[in-house]
Amino acid sequence: MNFRRIISVAAAMAVAAGAASFCAFAEDSPAGYVYFMADKTTIGQGFTVEPTKVPFYEGDTGLDVVERAAEVLTEDTGYGAYITAFADEDYGTYVPDAVAAVCPEMTGRSAEGYLSAYDYTPESGWTYFINDEYAQVGIGDYVPADGDVLCFEFTVYGYGADLGIDNSSWGGAAALKTLVNKADLIRLCADLKDSDIDENAFSSAMEVLAIYESTQEEVDNAVELLNNASESEAPEAGDDAADTSADDTAGDEAEGDKGSPSTGIEGVAVAFAVVVLAGAGIALAKKQ
Repeated sequence: MNFRRIISVAAAMAVAAGAASFCAFAEDSPAGYVYFMADKTTIGQGFTVEPTKVPFYEGDTGLDVVERAAEVLTEDTGYGAYITAFADEDYGTYVPDAVAAVCPEMTGRSAEGYLSAYDYTPESGWTYFINDEYAQVGIGDYVPADGDVLCFEFTVYGYGADLGIDNSSWGGAAALKTLVNKADLIRLCADLKDSDIDENAFSSAMEVLAIYESTQEEVDNAVELLNNASESEAPEAGDDAADTSADDTAGDEAEGDKGSPSTGIEGVAVAFAVVVLAGAGIALAKKQ
């Protein structure tokens, strides 16, 4: 085999190895993000997990997402995994009036450091919503999609009737209140919690999520308040900050063409191949 062919084969092998390495890197990058929250407003204690943005990866289930955001206990019910408890501190129970009216006698917790199924009432447990829709599959069967809002809520009455789920069609309890759609507010709070947004606006929005009695109107008003506060924080057109941001964006786009996770790895792989082949050409020239 002549030297020119040896160089060609070596270059091809190097390119293949480099491409495989970059593909492995891409597989380790998130496939997307889910907005997650867990609350216990039915016992007047606000959040178990505040609104947060959680990455997920190819092949993940909803259970993987939850376990990335919180410590949970699970049980296999024969219909897939069921979350029986979240790690959670007991801050003292204040039962909302509407819940107290249908649950006059409530016990306490069965395990220190956890909020578990059957705590407080025989009908209690954790249920969840995806984008404001009551989940119809076990958490282990839910396949996350980028931008989904996954909200776990602790129910103590009527297997979710206290959360606004009407179970009367099968002989269960009718909804204790109107179901409140709050996915947009959860998403906003998760996105803005580390920003420079007005603290009062953010705190007010979080309080709406933490209170059982919050209405749809109050949730919608909180969304509007956060959107307005967020817009007021944005730099005006022509500001130096805006110009700098534009320059940074252009730089980011240029870097993205070289293989940032948001644009793929093709540019990086090609650049790597060019470098390797160039090196091979230099070696060949020296040899000749």
